[in-house]
Amino acid sequence: MKKNKFDFSIPNRQSYVAILLILFKTITVVVRQILPILFVILIGGSSKKGDYIIWSVIVIAFLSMIYSIVNFFRTYFFIQDDELILHSGIFQRKRTSIPFSKIQTINFEQNIIHQLFSVLKLKIDTAGSDKNEFEFHAIESEKAHALRTLILREKSTMEIANQSDKNKTITESNPTTYKKIMSLSLTDLLKVGFTENHIKSGGLIFLFVLWIYQNLQEVGVDVDEYSEQLPIWEPGLYLLLFLGFILIIISIGISLVRTVINNYDLQFLRSQYGFKVISGLFTKKEVSASDHKIQHISWSDNLLKRLVGFKDLRLNQASSAELKAKQNINIPGCNEAHIKGVVATLFGETDFSLFPMQGIDRRYFTRFAIIFGLLTLTSIILTIYFYSGLNAFFIFLIGFYLIFSRYISFKKKTYGYDDSLIYIKGGIFGDRAEILPMYKVQGINIHESPYQTRNQLCSITLNTASGNIRIPYISRNDGSKLADLLIYKVEIDKRKWM
Repeated sequence: MKKNKFDFSIPNRQSYVAILLILFKTITVVVRQILPILFVILIGGSSKKGDYIIWSVIVIAFLSMIYSIVNFFRTYFFIQDDELILHSGIFQRKRTSIPFSKIQTINFEQNIIHQLFSVLKLKIDTAGSDKNEFEFHAIESEKAHALRTLILREKSTMEIANQSDKNKTITESNPTTYKKIMSLSLTDLLKVGFTENHIKSGGLIFLFVLWIYQNLQEVGVDVDEYSEQLPIWEPGLYLLLFLGFILIIISIGISLVRTVINNYDLQFLRSQYGFKVISGLFTKKEVSASDHKIQHISWSDNLLKRLVGFKDLRLNQASSAELKAKQNINIPGCNEAHIKGVVATLFGETDFSLFPMQGIDRRYFTRFAIIFGLLTLTSIILTIYFYSGLNAFFIFLIGFYLIFSRYISFKKKTYGYDDSLIYIKGGIFGDRAEILPMYKVQGINIHESPYQTRNQLCSITLNTASGNIRIPYISRNDGSKLADLLIYKVEIDKRKWM
């Protein structure tokens, strides 16, 4: 048996690079908090504003440096009796112990500074915690991998020891190996960027401009006064089209940049026990998910993605509310073969075309269309009377979009199930599908509004450790039948849900 070169039974500290990283993080947080004050000093025109800024920076940097260095030497970790133990704190000492059985994921991050010094940021997530229980800013790469291998191996050994199967053994000489499922080339990465949701990028631009406007107003800069000095112009059709074109170009550029930064050199890997995704340009992230921790999976596309045959795959993990978005694995640029392979790995070979799919009730659309149709018509009449026909036209477009998108959502929303899986399809201008194993369901809520009660309808919400899945506007009889089946399946299934 191969001997581990690192002794984790004795106190271990982070790499000395952690001092630099902790110092930088502390200064960043403090400066972000006092930035509005410094901005007011600059705008206010105080004769001593230069001295204020210099002394503020010096004091913050000095205090942060002292705190970081002392905290570094006062923080250490070790392993004892199948527990990871952390000692930390300067003025008040804190001892945190986590049994291996409670550890859910061990993930790595590596920004540019980490890569220069061959260190990793290590994050350990546990069940029932609202944040990362352990977060080490910098550990030598080899030591970090050795620590994760040791913890996961001992955790697996403990789980097998609690089972009746005595034939399985895990040894250190049999390390975890990964097989590549897919990767994104530079061409694929650009395709993913071009097919992203550009409306989201356009919204970010708008929010950024609004944020600048509000902050200028708060520090006493009258933006409206300056705007009055600009030449008066009428927003003609051609100008609006030009501005719209510029917004689209900027939105596509932002989507491309965000995609490249987040998904550069993406590697989607498979081991005997789970999946792993490694990606990132400036900060390389490594996120893992064991099979038993994956609660449900989903995939989706849009009109642009469909043209190039791409789908976004999402593996939804059991995690705390704060970490849920960070711990879920998102893999852009997948194709049908990749998704079928993941589904077969997790749930076995499944032909979803054989599922008896059911649609939702038409009143999901008709009730919405009547209410929003009346609101839109009323708004149009009032706008024409008090303002102009052009504003009324924009209100008509908004109302038409909402009603039309609701109709598409109604037509696409279907669900079906067999003895072990629930399959839900939907989407608006793209397609979306979700698969949920029945034994992963933790709670079932059947909701009936007064309107639904009068029409023998209900909406059912399935609670899982990775989020909720909702099936709206189905018959009360179908909802009760599905709920009874799920309760039965959960009670008789002895597999662990995470």
